[in-house]
Amino acid sequence: MTKRQTRPEDATGDSGLSGLLADLAALAEGRERVSLDALLATIGTRGFGPPIVVLALLLILPVGMVPGMPGAVALTLAAIAVQLGLGRRCLRPPRRLREARIAARHLRAVIGRLRPLARRSERVLRPRLPRLTASRLAALTLAAALLATAAVVFVLGFIPGLPFMLAWPLLLIGLGLTARDGLAVAIGLALYLPAGLVLIRVIGAAQAG
Repeated sequence: MTKRQTRPEDATGDSGLSGLLADLAALAEGRERVSLDALLATIGTRGFGPPIVVLALLLILPVGMVPGMPGAVALTLAAIAVQLGLGRRCLRPPRRLREARIAARHLRAVIGRLRPLARRSERVLRPRLPRLTASRLAALTLAAALLATAAVVFVLGFIPGLPFMLAWPLLLIGLGLTARDGLAVAIGLALYLPAGLVLIRVIGAAQAG
């Protein structure tokens, strides 16, 4: 008998990161692979923050070096950017993308690394500057930043350290959206500036060589 997939209505209802991690751990328990469809169903209606956090951790952790992982992360991030720009409140990826599967051990590794981060972030992050997380202008700005990140990771993800560097602003944005903390989102966006300067230097050095 196959295990029943977790549906949005089965989730704990806790919109915080700790509640999400508990749901994801239950999803990965006893499985070898987890479908993206089941993963997103578990995330449910928590919004775009939690999936952005998970994607950022997939780039930061060693699993980000698994062949094909940066490309899968980039495509999912692009889907988030498009739907965020269209004004949707949660991710609904194309059917083909939903059928993608990841190793459950990778998901468990992400959960293990996220738990200490979740505890620390929940003590620091709090709802503030709501216009930076909920306004239409904020949504379009975030959509543009995420789409640019997805394009760079997809095209230049082979450059050592580049996905890792871009993942940190992404992580802060995801945590900010999860906690509805506009200040964290703004800092995450600001961190793209030094990351972009490093990227320009890397590309210039590659062309010169």
